[in-house]
This record gives sequence, structure tokens and C-alpha cells, in this order.
Amino acid sequence: MTTTIDPRAVVDPTAILGAHCRLGPFCVVEAGAELGEGCVLEPFSRVGQNSWLGKDVRLGQGAVVGGMPQVRDLVESGNCRVSDRTRIGEYATIHASKDRDGSTRLGVDCLVMAYAHVGHDCSIGSQATLANGVQLAGHIEIEQGAFLGGGTLVHQFVRVGEFAFVAGGIRLDLDLAPWSRAMGEPPRWAGTNVVGLRRSIEAPSVEEASPLLRLLFRKGLRLEQARTALAESGLDRAQTLLEFLERSRRGLLRPGN
Repeated sequence: MTTTIDPRAVVDPTAILGAHCRLGPFCVVEAGAELGEGCVLEPFSRVGQNSWLGKDVRLGQGAVVGGMPQVRDLVESGNCRVSDRTRIGEYATIHASKDRDGSTRLGVDCLVMAYAHVGHDCSIGSQATLANGVQLAGHIEIEQGAFLGGGTLVHQFVRVGEFAFVAGGIRLDLDLAPWSRAMGEPPRWAGTNVVGLRRSIEAPSVEEASPLLRLLFRKGLRLEQARTALAESGLDRAQTLLEFLERSRRGLLRPGN
């Protein structure tokens, strides 16, 4: 099967298209963009300048990858990089980096559902899911396997740890620790993401994750005391939590938030 381009699509001469791509009516592929093998662009979708799609990426109708960041007085932006087998739903928008040499990045096997928005300079880990209408501000990091429920609003610079779960319809302005759940409004830390851990072969087991989260949240320790307890625990995966805490900029979502 060769690459097929609907005659009503617009593809810049400098764009590079891999084999077996399919571009529907009124798609736009801008200057310097690159599409990997097997990509599908549904009608009215757009790939911005210098942006890159890996293999078998699919853009739903009206989806935009590499759009201009929503930053005042910005003249020139960077790009967006979407890795293999990621699907971007209908009318979802993924904005480019605000820095000329920067990238907004999505890992492999991500699912970004309809009408979601990923702001400039975000980093989305592999197998992460953003449900319908999730809205991410700039500079957010969503780690591997995390799930954000529909209509979630996330403040800039927030980090959501690996295999964490954020309930739909809440506003998250603090970092959510790996393997955890955030629920309620205002949101609170709501225990181990048991279902998510059991569903993924790459996640730690519930038996591995729960003792570490108890040290961090359930023992009544102040944060520095919890860090020390984690470092001295000898438990597998403790380093994952310690590294997450070290990089936290927004502060940690806790049971009492």
C-alpha cells in the first residue's frame, strides 16, 4: 500500500511523509513536518511546522499537533514530537514548545481523547491516557501509564507520577505521587491506584507500591521525615518516589489537601 493523499489536502513541499500514510480531505502538513510510516490524518487535521509524528500515529478529525503556543507576543515557536502508535482524538490540540529549539513531547502508545488540550512544553509519558476534555497548561509532566479523567484541569508545572489516576472533572494544582489516586474537589490524595497497577504489566505490584505510599502519607511523618524513611526502607522502588519528590516544583498532593 502506497501513501495516499486526498487531492484537497495541503502538504508543504518540504514535509516528509513515510510509506503507507493516509491523508484525508483538507488536512494540512506544514513546512519541515515529518510523518512516520503508517500515519493516518483524518479530515481537517493539521501537523504544524517542524513537528514530527512517529509510526502509526493517528490524528482524529480536526486535531492539531504543533499549533502555536498560547503565549503573548510570541513570534516563533518550537515543535511537537509524537511517538509511535499514539492516537490524538477529534479536535484535540497539542501545542508546540514556546522555545524555538524546544519540543512538546508525547511518548509511545498514548491516547489523547477528543477535545483535550496539551499546552506548550508538556511531556507526556508512554501509555498515558488523557480522557475527553482534559486541559493541560504549559510545562506539565505526565509520567508513564498515568490516567487523567475527563474534564480534568491541570495547573502549569504540575507533575503526575507514573501509573497514577486523576478522577474526572477536578482541578489539579499540586503534584500527584506515582501509583496514587487524586479524587474530590478540592482534590485530595486518595490512596493507591490499585486498579491501574493491576492492569499494567510494567507497573509495580500493589504489594510493592502500597508500603512505600504508606510511609509517605499514612505514618503521620513530615515530608523530610518521610524522605529519610523511604531512603532507609530498603524497599524496591523507593528510589522512584525519592526522585519524584526531588523534582517536585508545585508541592505534593496529600491526604489533607
